[in-house]
Amino acid sequence: MDITLKHKVPGLEVASSMMYCFPTGAMDVWRPAAEPVIMPAQYLEPFEGEVRVNSGIATTKSAALSRKRRAQLFVSRAIKGEKTLDYSGKFIFDARFDVFTNIGHILENVATRVLLAKKFLSEHFQKDIEIHVVLGSRVPKYSMTMEVYRLLGFPLIFTDDNVRGEIVTCPEHRVFSIRPQFFGFDFPGYKEETPERIFIPRRGSRSLINNDEVTKFMEERGFKTLYFEDLALDDEWSIARNAKEVVVVHGAASSNFILNRVGLRDNAEPGSGLKLIELMSPSWNFYENRYMTNALNGKWCCVRGQITPQMLEALDFAKITPDARKSPFKDPFKVDCGTIQMALDYLGMG
Repeated sequence: MDITLKHKVPGLEVASSMMYCFPTGAMDVWRPAAEPVIMPAQYLEPFEGEVRVNSGIATTKSAALSRKRRAQLFVSRAIKGEKTLDYSGKFIFDARFDVFTNIGHILENVATRVLLAKKFLSEHFQKDIEIHVVLGSRVPKYSMTMEVYRLLGFPLIFTDDNVRGEIVTCPEHRVFSIRPQFFGFDFPGYKEETPERIFIPRRGSRSLINNDEVTKFMEERGFKTLYFEDLALDDEWSIARNAKEVVVVHGAASSNFILNRVGLRDNAEPGSGLKLIELMSPSWNFYENRYMTNALNGKWCCVRGQITPQMLEALDFAKITPDARKSPFKDPFKVDCGTIQMALDYLGMG
């Protein structure tokens, strides 16, 4: 089989927004003041995407493996020989190119591609097409990863060997304008009654130094605090689907809001969807959720934390590439509650 399916990805109007930064004397010589940064409107140009299917073999050559794991596979294959699993006639998407421990990576890099390919292949063949997803053999069978794939409903293949089949590739996954339509599916355990106004902190890297202060501030304004790492995934997705106003410390949890349907329901007014404020590290800013929220018929802005001498050195004076896994880019940071209030007022969430 050798198929290339072309499809149009419409452009996306991204509304202007604001970033509110930690109060600093650089803004006012007499007292620290918050710096408001205007984020101009953008237009993401339309483009032509494609889904390809080729009869062939998927290998682990591009798999996201540690050096130790690569060495182990090399030795194993040298002793036992290289094996190829035969799934001829079945559609195969090899997801071993990416990490399996981050739900944001799974939803954006894998699920978006598979759901998009499934849609266009099903239309092409005029029947429901099933796509098997290949994961490495060491993915824990009882883990967040497995729960994600269970709710997505993708059939899985666990192997470090080669896999023969109809190999599906979808090179472009940043299809912001059409991405929400792929995530309107029903999933097991969905709950209709969930909080509409929530605050989502995080633990570990890029968490808040003044988490208790911010939590108290948010709860006084009617936000329910939820740590997504403490919830079952069907609860997370139910909350993400129904929420109307969200303040979230930027991280994997924010990727779940691609499932939000508030602004996509019948007769929804323009701009009436999810209102999302992201609390961002001053050394690790990432704005794709701004595009996502606009595609969801919602509104977005962000609050940036206080920059530290170590972060300033790394960002502006050291010749290193930012790496979210290393200090100072992964370090906890402090946000200002008064600055959060400015963001709440800006989006009409005060």
